[in-house]
Amino acid sequence: MPIETKRYMILFEGNEYLIIMPNIYSTEKFEKEFTYCGSDLGATYTPENYNVPEGSYSTDPYNGAVRVSEMKQMVKTLHDNQISVIMDVVYNHVYSASDFCVNQIVPGYFSRVNEDGTYSNGSDCGNDTASERSMVRKYIVDSVKYWADEYHIDGFRFDLVGLIDTETINEVVTEVHKTHPDVIFYGEGWTMDTAVTKDGYKMTTQPNSTDVPGFAFFSDTLRDALKGHVFYTTRKGYVSGAADLADTVKGCFLGQADDWCTTPSQSINYASCHDNMTLLDRITKSTPGASKEDHIRMNNLSAAIYMTAQGIPFLQAGEEMLRTKIDASGDFVENSYNSPDSVNSIKWDTLEDETYQNVYHYYKGLIAFRKAHAALRLTNADDVNANITSVDDLDENVLAFRINGGVNGETSDGIFVIFNPNSAETSVALPDGAWDVCVDADHAGTEALTTVSGSVSVEPISAMVLVKKKS
Repeated sequence: MPIETKRYMILFEGNEYLIIMPNIYSTEKFEKEFTYCGSDLGATYTPENYNVPEGSYSTDPYNGAVRVSEMKQMVKTLHDNQISVIMDVVYNHVYSASDFCVNQIVPGYFSRVNEDGTYSNGSDCGNDTASERSMVRKYIVDSVKYWADEYHIDGFRFDLVGLIDTETINEVVTEVHKTHPDVIFYGEGWTMDTAVTKDGYKMTTQPNSTDVPGFAFFSDTLRDALKGHVFYTTRKGYVSGAADLADTVKGCFLGQADDWCTTPSQSINYASCHDNMTLLDRITKSTPGASKEDHIRMNNLSAAIYMTAQGIPFLQAGEEMLRTKIDASGDFVENSYNSPDSVNSIKWDTLEDETYQNVYHYYKGLIAFRKAHAALRLTNADDVNANITSVDDLDENVLAFRINGGVNGETSDGIFVIFNPNSAETSVALPDGAWDVCVDADHAGTEALTTVSGSVSVEPISAMVLVKKKS
């Protein structure tokens, strides 16, 4: 039975991590053979048992031993191919609090309850778990440790972690790192409306990021600055011509979003993920009069920004080949969790087109460049502030940064990054010396495209990244 999955790659400290998320959809065979709570079979975030692999992916879903064995085999095979695995975890809620097994044993203990006696539903997906209660916290900590110990999971992406208290998250990180120090933790730190059952507890939200130093958050600050606010789909972003977002992009490039993030190690930088429109669709929606060429330039400029920014870059699979989600009526699909393969699938045959190939190779080159230059991967604000200088006196909306060589193991003598979102070419003065252009409007990689000095012209709606030649 075909089960669609969604795949994502993130880069962290030069390593690639694969995330695989299910998209269970309704088919006659699926409805006949598998039973899910609720009427919406498109909803995948309906946790019932946090410690059991999803059976529909196994060769024998009714045999628990097969589920476990094949899950472990899958992880090992990925590891054997130098691919790390991040697990999407949904400890913030259960599908139905009244039916959840722990609440059957101790009624109401596992869940938060509103003043009127109903169960809290801050996630809008079910009923919130009461992570602030000691045994619920222990359950979550033990569960994450189990997946790390038994399945050798390399990282955990927490769905709507803003519903989980900071004390729980800190204990999760501490306990797992005792035996697995390289496991990474990050999630969605949005502020949610939940009925916390004890006073004095902070939730794991972006504004509370300093309270969970070992945990990273998706930077919706950068996402919305790049392409426009996610919930206002006709609003432009920095890459598509908005005139008031350069300062926001600047702060995010330095790994210090001014409204919550103070250190790059906590910033997941991205332009698109499984939620909402694809990057290309969002750009196209907000700039209907622009040419396809300009849409591609906006797409590539977005990638160049988050791939060179301080923090942890996150890439949705398909973005590198201009993935789009269009339904049978020709409309862009924003929330495609229950859409068919015709909408959600990655159209691999697009790579037969040179235009799509060029974008693919551009992304590939950006990844290679980032991995080759350690100065793009600083982990604390002190190093950023001491080694990255923002350039002044540029054309409106143009940004440029000089990054010192030698920092964090960087082998070059320096890096110079320029972003030009304008529809006109811009000229930027370079620091002294000869500079190799490794990224421009059309190409990206580790090899020099040309060598320049004095000043450089940057094409409209494009990035340029230069590396100082060794003396």
